[in-house]
Amino acid sequence: MHGFHHLRERARVTQGLEPFPARSFKLRAIDRLMYGVGFLAPLALLPQIFQIYSTKSSMGVSLLTWVLLMCSSIFWIIYGVVHKDMHILFASGFMIIFHLTIIIGLIIY
Repeated sequence: MHGFHHLRERARVTQGLEPFPARSFKLRAIDRLMYGVGFLAPLALLPQIFQIYSTKSSMGVSLLTWVLLMCSSIFWIIYGVVHKDMHILFASGFMIIFHLTIIIGLIIY
């Protein structure tokens, strides 16, 4: 995996993509905003977690759905590691923690 970031930099230069962090103030602000989104998006799963653990029931919640969502997050983690993208790592790391919490609750109850 070592050295893939150079390929990504070359792709950015040859395809005219923005460098990271961006040069313009607006794009840097969007980059920073995405850290907030990476923190807030997993919090959207908290109501499901509270419902499962407070009612001690997983009725109507699909285990397969949450396992597949966790697998998706694992692939995003791998992608974030390969591309050294902290936004993706940050958000996907939190998502995996919450997905696991839900999956454990579904198995227990």
